[in-house]
Amino acid sequence: MTDKLKLLFIGHTWNGSSARSLRDALSVTTSVELDDIGEDHYQPKGRNLFIRGMNRLLKPVYQRELAAEILRRCREFKPDAVIVYKGSLVSSLAISSIRSMGINTINVFPDASPHAHGESLRKSMGQYDLVISTKPHHPDHWRNTYGYTNHCVCVPHGYDPDVHLWEYTPELQDLDVVIAASWRRQYGELMAEVGRLLPDSEISVALAGPGWAEHRNNLPRHWQFPGALHGRAYGEFVRRAKIVIAPVHTDVTIAGRQQPGDQDTTRTYELPAAGTFFLHKRTAFAEKVYDEGKECVFWADTAELVDKIRYFLPREQERREIALSAHNRAVPAYSVPARAQEILSHVRTLVGK
Repeated sequence: MTDKLKLLFIGHTWNGSSARSLRDALSVTTSVELDDIGEDHYQPKGRNLFIRGMNRLLKPVYQRELAAEILRRCREFKPDAVIVYKGSLVSSLAISSIRSMGINTINVFPDASPHAHGESLRKSMGQYDLVISTKPHHPDHWRNTYGYTNHCVCVPHGYDPDVHLWEYTPELQDLDVVIAASWRRQYGELMAEVGRLLPDSEISVALAGPGWAEHRNNLPRHWQFPGALHGRAYGEFVRRAKIVIAPVHTDVTIAGRQQPGDQDTTRTYELPAAGTFFLHKRTAFAEKVYDEGKECVFWADTAELVDKIRYFLPREQERREIALSAHNRAVPAYSVPARAQEILSHVRTLVGK
């Protein structure tokens, strides 16, 4: 019998967060003994400008308090490795202190660029023994584009079976087209153009996620804005749609310099797990994940997206066949538990256990 791998996991704990999904998958792995710290417990959230300003001023204090707790747990638990999910509050000094105790440090990084979230995260990312990125372009760009010398590998995003998985076909689909994503400039411009090319009031469109309602003046008046959705409500919403748009954030500019953008997102795996038919932004990586025309339909620009919306809306049988094929491809291979096993393989190689 092999010894259990002792891991200290640090990440956000809110329902639906990717960090929480990975933590839960690791915690039920029989070969793992896991302790965890909720990073989001160490910095209060605030929408008020005053509170946000105070948070910026107090961030070094939050970082020191979190670091003290991490080091205390390391002394008591004696983990083989510390896994940090992104870790905006985990300072480079904390990582150095963990490593000085002879404990391996790993960062699971989920975003397009490690340079896009402030100087503290940018600096700390280079201190980990291993970075496991969800982005397929990161390993090739880790040294030349981002300037790091530590090791980086890729394990893509996945869907959480407890949150995103449905094993039966959607029944009532009372919405024609939906998108479920936080508003960002690139997505806003995309949907504004869709609105211009698809003004038909008889086509029902709903945009879920934070930020869309604040930009509704740029969009058709008959569109719906249900706001942010959490947990199973996200899947219930996209399953109501005949077509789900899956955009990808490809426009990443840091300090005036263009960097590689996303090739996929969590939606790439969550939407087929929920049994939806989706139109995915065409990327080289996504084309390797799904068989075009059989498991997924891709679009390169807004005109092609609208053309495919018009084509597929009246073709229910074709939509359902493609959705089922995508579901069969994604489940269970693209689940967070499956990704967790890939991550553990890299961790075991690092720690030699």
